[in-house]
Amino acid sequence: MTAVMFFDCHAIYGPHPGKFQEERWTLDHLLEDLNLAGISGALVQHHQAIHGDPLRANQTLLHDLAPYRDRLFPCWLAMPEGYGFPSPTEFVRMMKDEDIRAVRIEPHFFGLLPSEHRWCALRDALAELNALVLLSINRDHHDFQTLESFLHLFHNVNILLTGAAWQHWRVLEYLMETCPNLHLEFSAFQANRAVEYFSERFGTHRCLFGTGLLAKAPGAARGFFDWSLLPPSTVSQMTAHNLTRLLRGARPSSLPRPTPWQDSLTQAAAEGKPLPCEVWDNHCHILHEGASMPDIRLVFHKGDAEGMIEIIRRVGIRKTAIMSWEGPLSMDTALGNETVAKAVTQYPDAFLGLSTINPEHQSDSEIAAVIERYHRQLRFPGLKTLVAGQNINYDDPRFARWYEFGNLHRLYAVIDPCGRQDTEMLDRLCRRYPDLRISLDHCGQSWPYAKWAAEMVRRFPNVDAQLTYTNVTNGVIEYLVEQCGADRVLFGTDAPMRDPRPQVGWVVYARLMESQKRLILGENFRHILARIRWDP
Repeated sequence: MTAVMFFDCHAIYGPHPGKFQEERWTLDHLLEDLNLAGISGALVQHHQAIHGDPLRANQTLLHDLAPYRDRLFPCWLAMPEGYGFPSPTEFVRMMKDEDIRAVRIEPHFFGLLPSEHRWCALRDALAELNALVLLSINRDHHDFQTLESFLHLFHNVNILLTGAAWQHWRVLEYLMETCPNLHLEFSAFQANRAVEYFSERFGTHRCLFGTGLLAKAPGAARGFFDWSLLPPSTVSQMTAHNLTRLLRGARPSSLPRPTPWQDSLTQAAAEGKPLPCEVWDNHCHILHEGASMPDIRLVFHKGDAEGMIEIIRRVGIRKTAIMSWEGPLSMDTALGNETVAKAVTQYPDAFLGLSTINPEHQSDSEIAAVIERYHRQLRFPGLKTLVAGQNINYDDPRFARWYEFGNLHRLYAVIDPCGRQDTEMLDRLCRRYPDLRISLDHCGQSWPYAKWAAEMVRRFPNVDAQLTYTNVTNGVIEYLVEQCGADRVLFGTDAPMRDPRPQVGWVVYARLMESQKRLILGENFRHILARIRWDP
């Protein structure tokens, strides 16, 4: 599929608690997904290492991967001596015997504090072997001070941090500054331009390609690198060479097997070319000119219109529907609407606008003024608010004037229930405003949410399932297409909160026919916009 080798540093398979029926979790699934996204090999962990007996899980991993050691490389779980776990000397001997070159340590799962006395023997044994050590940021364990202590404790070994998310930018920047042995993978750290920034800031040799398989769809991880803004030699270093170096020369010896899902879109992606189809982004934010910080917590590097345009053109996104960050998130609707208006005016061929209102604090006449300026005059086709920052729900009567205008002119509204499966609210909205098309946000975030979203799309003819989410849940796009039809699924990125490229790769490398991918990537949204009637 591509001349660039992809060697995945972060893949996990096996049974685990909370596994959904639709979830991909077996070793066969892993092999299929590596082939699907053109990935040559992977450093592989087993879920039972933390959910069962770690020693037995290490042996299970060794047994399962035995037929595939030309492309799958086992990563054992390591612990200090005790309760049946061998001494560091014996454990390292076992690693040498089985050619294990990487281990993971999960102190937060086992309640082990960063004590020199507790860890020094294992640390020094791993350092003598020159083993790669994986540490994770678990979504349920965000004790960054303890993480920092472990990084400094393991100062003499190479550390790969997995599971870091876009919200952790400032923490990661600090840790990369203070821990020169720390390396990053980006399967969950999908922050805007994160790969380019951290590669340039801390060195390409510290940035690795990881998928987060099997939880995450493998194509998403490729998106960062297929459409990278960095030189090809730099990209190939991150996609394979860095992991090979950290594993002391180990690398896949075979190419990924071809699959029936390769098409002109996957070919364009593999060649780093703009997609040869209509790509219309249903959900994007924009920061004001020159901004990279939406609030004191977050970093959206180069998240203004000019910065977004560079990536949009690199991927081949024809049109992007933008909403402000200030309006729906910071609740400054006036400032937010003007931020969008300025970007749309500056780049009319690239951007479409969505307005925001806050009826808790805006009078009916002020809402009428929003409609007049942003919809009647500037022809914004979309409506966007976020009730998570307000004390009302989406079906509050104070939204009525706005929704009624949208319903009359067949505009569309972006609705984010913020993870709640609020069927009654959606039912009331759809009955009152049947010609207002509703883009139901973030339907790819989890299996429970995707199942509910599929039911909503089947039930209400004016609701569509929009995908965008950092979880890029593996298999969920195919599920939604099966349950709802490819013509009811929408592509969105939520950029620059997250980088748009992994969201594109998520769709491009899905197990779908090319015609279905084209519907999702742009044709469905174009159809929604074509319904609009400004002068009924």
